Amino acid sequence: MTAIIRLNESHLDAVIALHHEVVRDMPRALAARESDAFFHEHMTANGQIFGAFKDSQLIAYGVLGLPRPGDPNFGRDHGLPEDELSGVAHIDGVAVRADQRGYRWQYRMVQHRLQAARKAGRRIALSTVAPENFASVVNTLSAGLTIRGLIDKFGGKRFLLRRDLKDQKAAESLQINPGDIGTWCPCNDTARCRELLDAGYQGVTCHKATQDAVPEIGWKHLDFM
Repeated sequence: MTAIIRLNESHLDAVIALHHEVVRDMPRALAARESDAFFHEHMTANGQIFGAFKDSQLIAYGVLGLPRPGDPNFGRDHGLPEDELSGVAHIDGVAVRADQRGYRWQYRMVQHRLQAARKAGRRIALSTVAPENFASVVNTLSAGLTIRGLIDKFGGKRFLLRRDLKDQKAAESLQINPGDIGTWCPCNDTARCRELLDAGYQGVTCHKATQDAVPEIGWKHLDFM
């Protein structure tokens, strides 16, 4: 299986090219259009970028943000106190070349970045996903992050997701049994998702009835987490 490696400045042009290739045909509300400076900064100053290659061509990348004091921090969207922001890692942008989709690259990139965040000493992994970006919803929930909020950000609606990294064994042993989930709703039904979040639920898993169906999010109330 193709390995995931940490990228450096020699890979910057390839990352930028793949980013533009992937977002070119996507609705603007589904994915942030990042600047070249964003990728350079996350390779050098405030993060890490990982990638995978096939025949010397970059086929996937994932951005890990390690915000410094004064940097934008997703923790503020979650209402974290200032003294916890230094422990935050961002599971940020990801891109997979069109002919390589269906091989779980996005899921693998999330898992790899969670491990890297833990090695970097971060305690909380946070991410944002557009509700209609179905692949990202499925892969991010499958990697153990849970939906904690829904806000307007990056030009559209975004789920706020979190996974705590302090207890690796507990996180890895957590198993969500779909049969234990009593509340489901389509991930793009943002009105219903907001109702559930306001009522104290977290989105913890998802499933699809068929390959082409809209994924449904499974919700658990905080009292039962």
